[in-house]
Amino acid sequence: MENKSRDIAVIQQEINKQLSTPAVAKSLVEITFKGLKPEVAKRAMLEGMMTGFTFNDFLEKNIYAIPFGSGYSLVSSIDYCRKIGMRSGVVGVSAPKYVDDKDGNPFTCEITVKRKVADTIGEYTALVYFKEYSTGYNQWKQRPRTMIAKVAEMHALRKACPEELSQLYVEEEYERETKQIIDIEEKKEENKTNWKDKMTSCKTLEELGKLWADMPGSMKNEKIVQDYKEELKTKLAPKTEEEQVIEAEIE
Repeated sequence: MENKSRDIAVIQQEINKQLSTPAVAKSLVEITFKGLKPEVAKRAMLEGMMTGFTFNDFLEKNIYAIPFGSGYSLVSSIDYCRKIGMRSGVVGVSAPKYVDDKDGNPFTCEITVKRKVADTIGEYTALVYFKEYSTGYNQWKQRPRTMIAKVAEMHALRKACPEELSQLYVEEEYERETKQIIDIEEKKEENKTNWKDKMTSCKTLEELGKLWADMPGSMKNEKIVQDYKEELKTKLAPKTEEEQVIEAEIE
């Protein structure tokens, strides 16, 4: 435990030293850790370096982090994983085998990786389903076969080289769930805007009070919504005792 703690301390010192240069820190946050807050990016670097990656690996995007859930996921590129595979004895990768659906769109993709260990060459095949990974946007829409082939190859590489690649994933394997998370966040922002428009239309504190009573609890807990309510309350300052009672009920 002491050695581990000392290793963590050393890694943290290196990270702080590297990020002390504003240009390097800015580049990492905007490119390697796009979408992550600086403190989350530092946590991702710490995790990656504790598993054996170096700071240069992050600079070269051999490993990087993408937003996932309330945190992040460390991912790598298929090219970097191919290099690891070759160093570990991978001697061949088959051409992708696709099965299309009735509309001619990719349904499944199968790839086989060959790895030589001593005098034996083993074959490791992976079959993946398009609908489990496709976001339906960007590259998944423009180059669907290329994208699903990357996922299939990465699955096969992990089968062939579990010691080296069992903890590595490519971004294409996470894009679907990441897209869903982004959609949810965008919907939340849209809902905030809708409620703000409704609140803005209120002409009296009584109208604001009725709207606030009908508003979902999750929306009421949003600070931006609470702040806007207070702003409107000031704007619609009560001029009668009755309105003062209504204001108290909105609290």
